[in-house]
Amino acid sequence: MRCSHILIAHEDATRSQRNVSREEALFLIADIQKKLLNKELTFEQAAKMFSDCPSGKANGGDLGVIKRNQMDKDFMIYLDGLQPGETSGISCTAFGFHIIRRNQDVTINQSP
Repeated sequence: MRCSHILIAHEDATRSQRNVSREEALFLIADIQKKLLNKELTFEQAAKMFSDCPSGKANGGDLGVIKRNQMDKDFMIYLDGLQPGETSGISCTAFGFHIIRRNQDVTINQSP
């Protein structure tokens, strides 16, 4: 499955290097969500400008093809609730606050 996300970490989040409170991080991600809904920014622009995820930030939030055991279980619960092309609301994991987009699923051709 393919997905993209925007991560805003806070000082209590796992592996966070940000020195902002949980409340400040929640305010920031709510503002990003508002800008996305109002089409002031594309998902890719917002990820490049704001995301704390180094692996996705450079790619506009795109994490590529992921495997179930590769991501945080809470992240996967949110992702599983999305249809391809759908974007989540604000989602919380041990790593901080996310906005998650499920990209079109990839079909892998297998030889007989």
